[in-house]
Amino acid sequence: MKNKKILILLFHLMFLCFLCSCSNAEEKAVGNHTAALNCEFAYFNYAISGEQGYYFLCDGLIGYWDGNMEHKAVPLCKRPDCSHHTDECPAFISGAYKKMFYKEGNLYLFSSLGHQNPVTKAENTPLWKVAADGSSKEIALYAEELPQLYTIAGNKVYYESHTENKNGKYVCRIHCKPLKGGEEVLVWESGLQNGSLEVLQEIEGKIYFSETGIDMSVNVKEPGFDFKNAETKRNFYSYQPETGELLVNPEFDGKDGRKVFIRNIFDGKIYYSYGEEREKEFWCRPLGKEGAGTLIGIQPYGVNKADSDFMYSLWMMDVKQETNGMKAYDHEGNLLQEFQLPHMGDSIEWIPATEEYIFGHYIGVSGENGRSEAAIILIERDKLAEGKAEMIRIFENK
Repeated sequence: MKNKKILILLFHLMFLCFLCSCSNAEEKAVGNHTAALNCEFAYFNYAISGEQGYYFLCDGLIGYWDGNMEHKAVPLCKRPDCSHHTDECPAFISGAYKKMFYKEGNLYLFSSLGHQNPVTKAENTPLWKVAADGSSKEIALYAEELPQLYTIAGNKVYYESHTENKNGKYVCRIHCKPLKGGEEVLVWESGLQNGSLEVLQEIEGKIYFSETGIDMSVNVKEPGFDFKNAETKRNFYSYQPETGELLVNPEFDGKDGRKVFIRNIFDGKIYYSYGEEREKEFWCRPLGKEGAGTLIGIQPYGVNKADSDFMYSLWMMDVKQETNGMKAYDHEGNLLQEFQLPHMGDSIEWIPATEEYIFGHYIGVSGENGRSEAAIILIERDKLAEGKAEMIRIFENK
């Protein structure tokens, strides 16, 4: 694989010892994993790495994996005889969304389950802080509403909100708060109305985000206004937290009148597509205004993310064959492999991760005894290139 940067991690045996109450895996030192794991994609960031291994967020349950393919991931909990489904368990965050971040020995994640803010006495959204050794958890701070998108840069969390401005226009904003608590600061307010963020991501100290919305001059409150067919604009920004510098990337305004869609950011490149037809042009370009776009190829139907080697469909459904699954393609649009899921209603969200793995968050509508189940799926990239990969369940939450 290209640009492979592998760091040899030591002392996994020490970390496994205090997790042994939750695992039957053999205790031994493990192999390599990429510390600079970059698999964030908009609303999903459920596979991350720290100094000692990988951490997964699986439908509210946090798991730890040492990177050894012979081992399964285990709940991030040191409590003996824990069911891992009560509020006392450090690994269980009720209402946790599909994003979390690792920062200086702790995991941070928002939960949709509101808690009373001791300062305002209002029901607010908590940002949980979970010790990476599974020993404890606590609420680090509160946001007024659940942010669909958020990221961490330095010692602050940046998150979105949607409220009316002073002119009664519904706009998107980005706020920040110190992880140790403090006052909320407004970082950015959109110049578009009735819009949303597509990407909000920290990379190498900078924050990148894209927005889409309707021009402020349009009267969206006019009776019968057609939001579905309204003309929209899209902007892509980079923000430097240290200086407050905000840069707009005009190259993303569109191409030949067609809409541009930011798909994902991976390995220093932005992947995006043009057009709304079934087959779209898929492009990539380096981060920063100086980078010119490069055409990858024609995007097969259903694909909406890519990396340095592959393009992926989130899921595909064939009603006639009553099948459901995922497809992977090379950059020329050639189908490499198709993965089937057990049930028609099952879903899986894929994220290109390291040069070694691709992770997926799987939701099964009909698990054991008819109950739903969640799992983290792993695919080995080198085997996918040959069309011989398998979906490996590395962590489960039933």
